[in-house]
Amino acid sequence: MPRFAPRTLATVCCFALWSPAPAAPPDQRPAVVLGGGAVAAPSPYRGVASNVTAIPFINLNRGRFYLRGIQAGWRLTDRQGTTLAAVVQPQLQSYSPNESPALAGMDHRQWSVDGGLQLSHRAGRWQLSLRAVHDLLGRHQGLLGSAGVSYDLGTPKLSVAPGLGVEWEGADFVDYYYGVRPGEARSGRPGYDGRAAANPYAALRVRYSFNRHWGVFTYLRHSWLDEAITDSPIVGKSTVYSGVAAVTYSFF
Repeated sequence: MPRFAPRTLATVCCFALWSPAPAAPPDQRPAVVLGGGAVAAPSPYRGVASNVTAIPFINLNRGRFYLRGIQAGWRLTDRQGTTLAAVVQPQLQSYSPNESPALAGMDHRQWSVDGGLQLSHRAGRWQLSLRAVHDLLGRHQGLLGSAGVSYDLGTPKLSVAPGLGVEWEGADFVDYYYGVRPGEARSGRPGYDGRAAANPYAALRVRYSFNRHWGVFTYLRHSWLDEAITDSPIVGKSTVYSGVAAVTYSFF
C-alpha cells in the first residue's frame, strides 16, 4: 500500500464526494468517468516532507452501485435530490518511523478500511453532505464523521462552489495516529493520549466542462487542526492545505 500524507485521504474523498454525481438524477449521471490528476497534501507530522502524488480517477455508476474515487457505495435511497448510501473506503493515513527523526522509535501506524453511511442532499444551488464511518479492520478502531455544505455559483459549463465543513475524529482514531504510547516516549517526546477532535475547513471546488465528455476539476481545502491533534508532540502544524487537480472524460 503506497504511503500518502495523512490528510490526503480527506482530500481525495472530497474530490469524489463534492462532485455533482451523487445528487444528480440517475438519467443524467455519466455511466463512467475516467481521468488522471495529482494530489497535494502536506503532512502535519514533524519533519515529514510534503508531496505531490499522481492519481488515476474513476467514477462508475451501475444501478444502485457506484465507485467514486476511492469510495464504493450502494445507494439505499436516491430520489428528489437526496441520496443515502452505505459506503466503504480505505483509510490511507499511516506512517513509518523512518519517515522523520521526530517519529524515530514509534511503532508503525497502519492503513485501514472504513465503512458506514453517507447522506447527500441538493436543494437548488446548495449541497449538504453528512458521513459517519467506523474502522472495519480493527486497526485504529475509531469513529469518523463529517458534515459539509457548499453553494454552486457557476453555470452548467463552469461550476464554482465554495464550501465549509467540519471533520470529527473519535478519540481512538486520534490516539492511534497522533498518540505517543508509554514505550514510545523519549526525551522531547512525552507520552500522549489522543482525544476526540473536530477539524473545521474551508474549501473551493472549480469544475469546467469543455464539452459533454471532457472536463477539468480542481479542489482546494484549508483545514484547521483541533488542539487534540496539535497538542501531540509528533505534530508540527496547526493548519494544513490540500488540493486535487484532474482532467476527466465522461462516457454516457
